[in-house]
Amino acid sequence: MPLPSWLPSHLPTADSSRWTWESFANEVARLLGLSPTAHTGEFERSSETDHIWLLWQAERGGASVLVERPYGELRAAVRIKVWWHQSPDPADVAAMVRAYERRGRVQSLRSLLARVLRRR
Repeated sequence: MPLPSWLPSHLPTADSSRWTWESFANEVARLLGLSPTAHTGEFERSSETDHIWLLWQAERGGASVLVERPYGELRAAVRIKVWWHQSPDPADVAAMVRAYERRGRVQSLRSLLARVLRRR
């Protein structure tokens, strides 16, 4: 599947022999300071931080990433879908992932603080 004409301008090293969603997922990972995504299936790639897991899946006309907090008391997740015809920017997706990760850290800190204060 060739890259859409607008995508190379968003990627520092766009390679037309790569699948669009793989290049996009790797650029989001790079912006998050992560290593390139790893293959987890024919149409899936994943990466993770200390606080969240990211699972990319190819979709007709775009891609989606499931962002999950696996270590909380309740497992929480959000799915972000990008459609190539809307010219998504990897920086926008990376910002959404960062915001979701940051929100989880704040909530876990509040929960920890509440538990500590209850014990007193």
